[in-house]
Amino acid sequence: MTLNAKRTLVSAIAAICLTTQLTACIETAIVGAVAASAIVLSDRRSVAVYSKDAWIDVQAATPLNEIGPTTTTHIIANAFNSRVLLTGEVASEADKQKAGDVVKAISGVKGVDNQLVVGPIASLDVRNNDSFITSKVKSRLIGDQPELGNAMKIITENGVVYILGMLTQSELERGVEIARTTSGVQRVVKTSLITIIQEPQAKALDQEAQEDAAKTQGTVTPLPDSTQPATQAVN
Repeated sequence: MTLNAKRTLVSAIAAICLTTQLTACIETAIVGAVAASAIVLSDRRSVAVYSKDAWIDVQAATPLNEIGPTTTTHIIANAFNSRVLLTGEVASEADKQKAGDVVKAISGVKGVDNQLVVGPIASLDVRNNDSFITSKVKSRLIGDQPELGNAMKIITENGVVYILGMLTQSELERGVEIARTTSGVQRVVKTSLITIIQEPQAKALDQEAQEDAAKTQGTVTPLPDSTQPATQAVN
């Protein structure tokens, strides 16, 4: 993914968000714009795949929000390489099935890993703790292997850590061990959104990301001042 392509992608996602007003997309754009070099520039996906995943997240947001009221439904969708991970809580098995069907019907989706739990929605304290767990795992990954910290995506729900990303087999095994031994983690799930790649490919992708990040020199892609950060997010 070239530097100019990635910068263009962040701007494009931001434009889509301002047009659609979807909270999931806003998170992708704002967080990506604020820390573009850390999120977009370090991604091992191609610009075409990354943009397609972002668009899938946009398409999933509204129908998933309509599954049920926020008092009983909390669904998070994350697309990676055209596959979607669903996490969170729903009120019934029927709602879980419906959420999976809704996402499967989106153009370009190749599969759904439906990890939704039927039960009460997680409290704000639990969600905050999940965010803290994610940050701890990511920090440990980066401290162990910077490339692994960038390549491995971590989603935490109710203390369960879900792993996705383009990873070598050794990276996956190391990442699972780090996540498993992080305080607060109840369980680690290797999702179907993991793509195993070979070491030469991983090194080539990481080298490209490092070169692009160096060119940015800390620059970011700004959004219009009127844009406000969202409190809920999908990706």
